[in-house]
Amino acid sequence: MPAIPYDIDHVWNLTAGESAAASVFSYLHEGLKRDAGCGLLTASVYDLANMRSRRVFSENPGAYPLGNFKRLDRNRYFETVLVGKRHFSSTTIEEIAEVFFDWQKIRDLGFESNMNIPAIADGTVIGSVNLLEKKGHYDAERVRRALLWQPVVTLSFLLLAREGSDEATFSPGMAPPSQPSLEGGLKS
Repeated sequence: MPAIPYDIDHVWNLTAGESAAASVFSYLHEGLKRDAGCGLLTASVYDLANMRSRRVFSENPGAYPLGNFKRLDRNRYFETVLVGKRHFSSTTIEEIAEVFFDWQKIRDLGFESNMNIPAIADGTVIGSVNLLEKKGHYDAERVRRALLWQPVVTLSFLLLAREGSDEATFSPGMAPPSQPSLEGGLKS
C-alpha cells in the first residue's frame, strides 16, 4: 500500500481550526502541486439537476472566474466522473477537445493535459479538483500520486458544504458574481 503524502495530524488540526474549508483546500493545493504538478488549478461543485457546475476556486480568475456556471454535457467526462465516480485525465488537447467545450481556451492558456479528481461523499460526486498542465503531463505515475490526495479532496468539499451557502468558495473574501453566467451557453 502506498504511503499517504499528507500529514493526517496536520489535516486534523486544519479541520478543527478557523476557516477549515479554505485551510484544508490550501494544504491540498500545495500537496497536489508538489506531488503531481499543476500549471492551473480550479475546483467545482455540481448541480446535476440543472446540468451545470459552479467554480469555487480558481488560480486564474481572469480566465476562470469564481461562481460562473459551466454547462455539463453528457459525454465521456460526465460518464467517467459524475456517473462512474472515477478520475478523468488526458494527455493531449485532442482528448480534452472531445469532452470540454472550452478546449480552445485551455490550449490558448498553454495547457494540453488535464486531470479531474472527484470528491465523493455518500455515494455522490459533490465536487472536483481540476488540474491543467502541459502536453503529456498527467501520465500514470502523476495520476497515481494525485489520487492519493482524494480523501483530502472530499474532506475539503464536505467542509465547504458545511458552510451552507450557495456562494461559498475556497477563497475567503472572494465572492462570486451576483448574476453568474453560464459558460458554454445553452445546449440545443
